[in-house]
Amino acid sequence: MKKARSKRRGNSGQVLVITSLIVVMLLLSTVIYVRETGMDAPVYADASNLSFSSVKQAAIHTVMSALVNVSNGGEPGILAADLNLLKSVIANHSYNAILNMNYTPLTNETYQDGFWTSWGTNGEGVSSVYVNFTLNSSGVSANYYSEYAVNLTSNLAIKGYYTLLTGASKQVNVTCTIYNEGKPALAQNFTVYYEYDGSLSTEEWVQVTSPTTIDYGNGTCFLSFTATTKHRSDPMLVSVHYQDMRGILVLANATCTLS
Repeated sequence: MKKARSKRRGNSGQVLVITSLIVVMLLLSTVIYVRETGMDAPVYADASNLSFSSVKQAAIHTVMSALVNVSNGGEPGILAADLNLLKSVIANHSYNAILNMNYTPLTNETYQDGFWTSWGTNGEGVSSVYVNFTLNSSGVSANYYSEYAVNLTSNLAIKGYYTLLTGASKQVNVTCTIYNEGKPALAQNFTVYYEYDGSLSTEEWVQVTSPTTIDYGNGTCFLSFTATTKHRSDPMLVSVHYQDMRGILVLANATCTLS
């Protein structure tokens, strides 16, 4: 999948580094605004809860921005860079309490430095990020503590069938199932490729120019197109690149079944 993947990832990775930083700065501005305006809140308002809520939202969007960046070809280090910036601004804009945020990207048999990207040939793809957070607020009258995790995951599963037409042409139908955090998602942007000679030894991926797309609105999408392979008997290998509503890229490869 080298050629098909690089077309999308290479073009957008550098742009998303800049976009990621812009998004984070906007979120940081929101955090600062909420904290500063909190000084004018009535005495009965829970300023700590207000701050915690705004920081959590900023953390979620920062992590999401990093996943968008990395899934489209950016470097994983963008996650730590953006979160360090967020942490610094939070720590430097406390007015009646010291608010400190710490984070730990998940690393285990699945996640590496907070990221899990699995784009195999079994018809399934996943792009995910997982970060644990702790928030501490120390004030004159009270201390607060909160632990939470941000786990954002986009999944794509594809299954394809094809029928033989004249010559080496084939009618290909692909059913896609898409999820965000385990819930059915709406389709956003699909790019479809098929392998010219049905072999991954050379990877001659051909982009489908105008596939017929039907979104059923329940996490299921139907793609249909005509492909012309090198030989009539060549296997039909397809690669579907899916960008969800948040900009997170997932791809999945599969071998279609002759029907």
